[in-house]
Amino acid sequence: DSLILEKSQTWSSQKMDHILICCVCLGDNSEDADEIIQCDNCGITVHEGCYGVDGESDSIMSSASENSTEPWFCDACKCGVTPSCELCPNQDGIFKETDAGRWVHIVCALYVPGVAFGDIDKLRPVTLTEMNYSKYGAKECSFCEDTRFARTGVCISCDAGMCRAYFHVTCAQKEGLLSEAAAEEDIADPFFAYCKQHADRLDRKWKRKNYLALQSYCKMSLQEREKQLSPEAQARINARLQQYRAKAELARTTRPQAWVPREKLPRPLTSSASAIRKLMRKAELMGISTDIFPVDTSDTSSSVDGRRKHKQPALTADFVNYYLERNMRMIQIQENMAEQKNIKDKLENEQEKLHVEYNKLCESLEELQNMNGKLRNEGQSIWALLGRIIGQKLNIPAILRAPKERKPSKKEGGTQKTSTLPAVLYRQVMNCGICKKNHDQHLLLLCDTCKLHYHLGCLDPPLTRMPRKTKNSYWQCSECDQAGSSDMEADIAMETLPDGTKRSRRQIKEPVKFVPQDVPPEPKKIPIRNTRTRGRKRSFVPEEEKPEERIPRERRQRQSVLQKKPKSEDLRTECATCKGTGDNENLVR
Repeated sequence: DSLILEKSQTWSSQKMDHILICCVCLGDNSEDADEIIQCDNCGITVHEGCYGVDGESDSIMSSASENSTEPWFCDACKCGVTPSCELCPNQDGIFKETDAGRWVHIVCALYVPGVAFGDIDKLRPVTLTEMNYSKYGAKECSFCEDTRFARTGVCISCDAGMCRAYFHVTCAQKEGLLSEAAAEEDIADPFFAYCKQHADRLDRKWKRKNYLALQSYCKMSLQEREKQLSPEAQARINARLQQYRAKAELARTTRPQAWVPREKLPRPLTSSASAIRKLMRKAELMGISTDIFPVDTSDTSSSVDGRRKHKQPALTADFVNYYLERNMRMIQIQENMAEQKNIKDKLENEQEKLHVEYNKLCESLEELQNMNGKLRNEGQSIWALLGRIIGQKLNIPAILRAPKERKPSKKEGGTQKTSTLPAVLYRQVMNCGICKKNHDQHLLLLCDTCKLHYHLGCLDPPLTRMPRKTKNSYWQCSECDQAGSSDMEADIAMETLPDGTKRSRRQIKEPVKFVPQDVPPEPKKIPIRNTRTRGRKRSFVPEEEKPEERIPRERRQRQSVLQKKPKSEDLRTECATCKGTGDNENLVR
């Protein structure tokens, strides 16, 4: 029994060592019809169907045929290049060559919309010209760790309805977010990708586990294979690899030129991961730190007029139109600013002229009023002389009577100061209480407490519009609000504000009467509280309490305000813990 158990354990360990994972679908099932093969040069593993392997080599090295004599290589090893994908910034994985000589991940070519294949069975060559070039760098990958590569290549969106998550295909493969429809389902595009929020939790978990196992196996398999292979087998593999590379070089020179569109389709330089790596390498050799340059992550969404707020510099017709339109708008804005400045200067000159004329009219009005006063006094003296001549007291006519001084109302912008000028002229001479200027008369606001005017912008904090005033609500400036204490507010409420809700609210906030601790409390009015009688039966109240009841309400409240002054011998000013002095603001009973 122990021998059988030991053999089963060694057999299971050997089986676990030989489990291979496809780098495209992350599956670990290998069948005779679709087995997982491994490149004899780079050690990458892939399904025959996922990579489009044809039947030109009958015996290939895989998990099922370890003693085969014909090695197999991926397309990148056959061409002898270290490729860089045009659709994503990641460098690991298995690649396919495009018709223009570029390289892309086979998984990127399968999942990015618009990518076509010349031969669907062999999955080659890959054609990128049918894809819209505006997709390069249009969206930012949400999974890229380096923000400099987040806008490189082409990002795909989550297939879950209206989800706005975007990511690279290989970045989604790392997280286990790629899925494929079953073979029984007849779907034109069977490849789907979901974000972390909409992906299946269990499916994502085992795909993520297989991806990590694949990465560790690819790194260790090359070292182990070099140790296991004999020098003759290694030489045979290298000779076969050189033959494939010579054949690929001949095919590259003799193949027809790929079709390109007549119109040039340039791309932004920042959308190419290989270009960014070369620039970073150049900066490193020149000793320039790339960390000091901020990464532009501005949103390129459309504005209200349908055009982008900002476009990346490129040799495209859209960027040229954007640049020309931007220059035209700047010229129009400058012309508009110059025109508005001229209008402002004209209005200021007219305002100065009106001020001069207004001052002249005020002086002439004051002279006329003085002359009118002198004539009125002379007329009154003549009228009194005529009364003495006749011997009777004559009534002074209305034309000789002194006019009553009229104070302007609040609506006219009046103040408490009396003046002989008409009330109509008060609005035009009001100065701001802060800046002491009289411009922008329509933005002056009157304080109902200090009767001063303030500009809306001069206040702290500034106001955006005039506050609404009613019969029961007023407005005061911040200085009057800070200067007024609670006691003064109570007196103002009692004397100036009308009776109503305001008075009752003040009484709720402020106690009517304050009794210190050292003063003995007043006796309770037992007859009033216990008896239910009214009217004449108030005679049961003690006589010592009657004078206090007869005190008017306003007088009682004023007395309570006077009693609120703190006393020096108040026992509550000493803390029971630290024995320090304090007041009612920082002590709690």
